[in-house]
Amino acid sequence: MRPLLDICICTCKRPEQLRVALRSLAELELPADASVTVTVVDNDPENQEGQAVVESLVVDSPFPILYALEERRGIPFARNRCIQEAQAKGADYLVFIDDDEWVARDWLVRLFRYSQQLGGNSVVNGSVVRQLPDSVPAYYVNFFSRRKRQTGDRLTYCATNNVLIPMKMIREFSLSFDERDPFGGGEDVLFFSELNAKGGDIVHCVEAKVFEAVPISRANLRWLSRRKYSAGITLAKQKLLSGRSRPGIFLSAIFQLLTAGVLCLFGLVFGGIRLGSRPWLRFCRSVGMASGVFGARSDFYRVVDC
Repeated sequence: MRPLLDICICTCKRPEQLRVALRSLAELELPADASVTVTVVDNDPENQEGQAVVESLVVDSPFPILYALEERRGIPFARNRCIQEAQAKGADYLVFIDDDEWVARDWLVRLFRYSQQLGGNSVVNGSVVRQLPDSVPAYYVNFFSRRKRQTGDRLTYCATNNVLIPMKMIREFSLSFDERDPFGGGEDVLFFSELNAKGGDIVHCVEAKVFEAVPISRANLRWLSRRKYSAGITLAKQKLLSGRSRPGIFLSAIFQLLTAGVLCLFGLVFGGIRLGSRPWLRFCRSVGMASGVFGARSDFYRVVDC
């Protein structure tokens, strides 16, 4: 029997982006040695806009598309619903992309092929190519760039924006997304950090590409600052889960905060916002990490930006 891949998309109040994502999936080159299904989990119980999108595309889809409504608002609830739906289907692999992305035609073939080359027992993380409006200053563009990786690089964690997960790893390690901070973000980082800590491999495949159009609403210092603060809280949680002491994490955060603050002042004085922005964002992350040690929460993802 051919293995079953369930491609899961969590969506909320983004019907047009979801439509683009599903249309790109309809154009996929499919693996010859696997079956494919798609699950759309709508996390918008008030409007349920994703349902109409799915219904308009399912007739011509080359594979089944399941629509599921998750009434509890928050990204971790939607992602855990994806796990439940994949389990109900008997899927062998769970594949996540975001609802504001679209995929390269050979994306799934490359992702699955590389997984099989590794023996089918590793998480495979693909590349995300971000596209920003031409009006965005060059120094902001760099803030959306990820560290360049090579195929075969081992990771200690990744995100759910382009990843293939063997379902047997989820069962073996009893994994789920942490639901205690539903709008804070970072539960995917904690999920994969736990997977890796329990002995699971996470390997990068640069050839498996998806694309994301970054909205202009994110290309500003206010959005980036809030994002870095939220990321700092997640970083504190990661360190606590790895066994680091609260005092040690806090002192490290304070040292980084002070260092970043000094560099930010120098940058602003001698280069304006262009040179001051990066240390300022490190400052925000350090504040988040210091706060996260004492249980601070973020509501960064409460409002959906389109």
